[in-house]
Amino acid sequence: MKFLKKKRFWITFIIVVIVAIILGQVFKKSNQAYVTAKAVKDDLVQTVELTGSVKAAEEVDLNFTASGKISNIGVKVGDQVKADQLLASLVATDADSQVADARASLDIARSEYDQLLAGASHQDIKVTEQELNSAQAAYQKALDELASLKLTKDQTLSNLQSELINTLNNKLPVAQFALDVIYDAILDNEADGSLFEVDTFLLLSVDNAYITTSNNFKEAKVLIDRAQETDSIDDSLAAADALEDVLQQIQVSLNNTYTILSTAIPNTFYTTAVINNWKTEVSTQTTTVSTAITAIQSDAADLKNNNLSYSNQILDKENDIASKLASLNLAEAKLDLKTAQPRDFEIKVAEAKIRRAQATLDRYIGELNKTIIRAPFAGVVTAVNYEKGEQTNLSQPVIVLIGLRDKEIEVDVPESDITKIELNDQVDITLDAFSSAEKFSGQVVFIDPAATTIDGVIYYQLKINFSTEEERVKSGMTADLTIKTDSRDDVLVVPSRAVIYREDLKYVQLLVNGQLVEKEVQTGLRGDDGLVEILSGLNEGEEVITYINAKK
Repeated sequence: MKFLKKKRFWITFIIVVIVAIILGQVFKKSNQAYVTAKAVKDDLVQTVELTGSVKAAEEVDLNFTASGKISNIGVKVGDQVKADQLLASLVATDADSQVADARASLDIARSEYDQLLAGASHQDIKVTEQELNSAQAAYQKALDELASLKLTKDQTLSNLQSELINTLNNKLPVAQFALDVIYDAILDNEADGSLFEVDTFLLLSVDNAYITTSNNFKEAKVLIDRAQETDSIDDSLAAADALEDVLQQIQVSLNNTYTILSTAIPNTFYTTAVINNWKTEVSTQTTTVSTAITAIQSDAADLKNNNLSYSNQILDKENDIASKLASLNLAEAKLDLKTAQPRDFEIKVAEAKIRRAQATLDRYIGELNKTIIRAPFAGVVTAVNYEKGEQTNLSQPVIVLIGLRDKEIEVDVPESDITKIELNDQVDITLDAFSSAEKFSGQVVFIDPAATTIDGVIYYQLKINFSTEEERVKSGMTADLTIKTDSRDDVLVVPSRAVIYREDLKYVQLLVNGQLVEKEVQTGLRGDDGLVEILSGLNEGEEVITYINAKK
């Protein structure tokens, strides 16, 4: 009897608990308010706004292929020049010497041919002995230069490697602190019970990323310790890559953390002030992590580039030594041949020497021509950035030449927008020199496939032609551009904030009989006004949820 009473008690208790849970869920749902918007037909326009400058269609920056000291500047600003006119030259002592040496070698080869036919003389033998001594000296000098270069390489790379290791050790605490901020802001026990977040899937993603990144952080620290022990360049670069990857993962998590905090619903624990404080701290850590990534990339690039540069220099020097050794062997062979009568193959060798000397001369003349700037077309000099005796560098042109043809607009486009732009896209143009009401039109005529990095950001250059001849437009004017990259007429659209991205799929939420229902959708063009095209999955007139506001 007692057993039956106990059984009835527990059955009654369980039923009461279940009813309480159901009522709690109903009450919870009744305290939620939804902001909705209807799916409607509308026109979408996507544009890219940029600022560029007007330039002559053939304006070019003229520079030497290598830096050096200016020997002569033959023009000044405002001079009109002809195509192929000599504009500037570098001090070319080495190149001049090489050309002179090559000319002498060619003369010697020809003289040797004549001497071979005429027979050796005492004077011939003396000359050959001098050539042999010169070849020996050149070969020894090349060996000494190689030994010196290797010593310099070892010292420089050792210093750069130490700098990289120091940077990695300094940035480890940055990574750890950023991870701590993410954890304290949205992942610790207090956040687990008090953070009311709309996008729980993003919160789960950050939680998983935190665990993965923490493990990667430990592995990066092991690699840094190993690099310090082995003193290996490869190990140091591997450690740098590992820590850079960790910091980039942290940067993504920081951005997601900021998004979570931005959409978090304030409550008594996570008040608006607390959320804002955490957002400020997350923003600060995002900047600090970005700076750390840049520092590691810079030091790693310095080590990698210098290692490659010295390796190439050593390879060039070894090739030079091989060339000098070949010249030495040739000089020794020539001396042996002086006492013998010429034979058919010897005559052929002498002829080959002449051809080789001629090829060497041609090569050095080509190198000498690299120290000369000639006008690629007829035009007017608009800038001369150096004077005689100054040292040039590759980052600043020596002379800027403007052509005598039509004008065009050049503009740098960030990589985030370049994929939207195509050739022949129409462009609305306003010029600062004219009234804002005066509009010009043009079109995209060139997209440079090569990227340019400006302040750490990747850009691509566009060229835009005016649709009509504009005589009033001058080179150098600032142009504000609006490029119409795409448009859709009478298409189904919803606010872009209504679209949820999850696992490479896209969803919208609807209210059906008071219940939240998700629908998978396919999206198309994203317009300038915050709307996005719906290709499938939704019908006109259906109301999608754009925001969920939990009432207290």
